[in-house]
Amino acid sequence: WCAYIRGYISFSFFLYVIVLILLYRRKNDDLFSSVQTKYANKKLSQEDAQLMLKRLERAMIEKNVFKNPNLKLNDLANEINVSAHQLSQLLNDNLGKGFALFINEYRIEEACKILSTAGILTIEAISDEVCFNSKSTFFSTFKKLKGMTPAMYQQSIVKAKYLPSNRHEI
Repeated sequence: WCAYIRGYISFSFFLYVIVLILLYRRKNDDLFSSVQTKYANKKLSQEDAQLMLKRLERAMIEKNVFKNPNLKLNDLANEINVSAHQLSQLLNDNLGKGFALFINEYRIEEACKILSTAGILTIEAISDEVCFNSKSTFFSTFKKLKGMTPAMYQQSIVKAKYLPSNRHEI
């Protein structure tokens, strides 16, 4: 019976010590320091970043890669002939945004173009057209980026087109 208690206490003591060591290392960033220094010397040069940004813009505007509803970071990286890590670093360091926000900005701009034409598409159809996988994601992303819902945006465009001008003709 005493052997069980000693074993339990010994096990608990060693477990406690290991947890304390891990917490101490995490607090001092020693635990993950090798990962942080691994990429520290792999900064993109300004010249490489500008070249990659041009290829990225070409892929987005000319090839409309953002219209792929299943687009992944790797897919876009392959399209512009860089590694996924380099693309992620480019987006974060040079544009200050992640992959999802970058793609969604293009999708929302495309939605705005469609909304501003007097088309017969419903807002839900436009959501599908610009490759959002769900209507709720489209609505929330649109509102986040434009400060209004798609319907409000469409109404503001219609009002701007049909309101009389404030110019006084002489």
